[in-house]
Amino acid sequence: MNSNIELLMPFIVVAYSMWATPGPNNMMLTYSGARFGLRATVPHLIGIVVGTCILNLLAILGLKPLIAQWPQLLLLLKVVGSIWLVIIGWKMAHASGVGSASEEKPMTFFAAVLFQFANPKAISATLALVSLVLVAIEKNPDLLWAVMLIIPFLSFISILPWAIAGRSIRRFLSTPMRWKLFTWLTGGLTAACALFLWI
Repeated sequence: MNSNIELLMPFIVVAYSMWATPGPNNMMLTYSGARFGLRATVPHLIGIVVGTCILNLLAILGLKPLIAQWPQLLLLLKVVGSIWLVIIGWKMAHASGVGSASEEKPMTFFAAVLFQFANPKAISATLALVSLVLVAIEKNPDLLWAVMLIIPFLSFISILPWAIAGRSIRRFLSTPMRWKLFTWLTGGLTAACALFLWI
């Protein structure tokens, strides 16, 4: 049991870091929470969770058979995952301040699901996370089911605070200095998560 937790811990830490840090989804949830309230933002939030689950499932199932046939692809995934994490961290660290959106209505459930397939951060995060999942299930194939159960819960708890905090987070990050410190911290932590691929 402990060994399984150790195998999944890198995935859990990186997934939470990726999903809980600033990006299109969280910025849109922050705006929606402030503009429309939490109740009206719930379909948007649930759509992100469902879209994240579908995106990760497709990536895991699609890559697993390829890794079984060509084991050297796992090394390639580690390299690509590391590069993506560093790139994402760099972009987050240099992100501009929270901008105002022009939406008149909150995003719908289906729009939020589909948005995950056009969201660069979600796609990049999936590529990095699949590397971690495949490393874990290579050692214990049964962990695939645990991962699929963890993803919805982890996704939900990582993005919910952005919708709840809404206006207060936007107000706190309104000064250039606070925003810069926040983005450098979260961007640096995300880039550092590349180390988990090699442990």
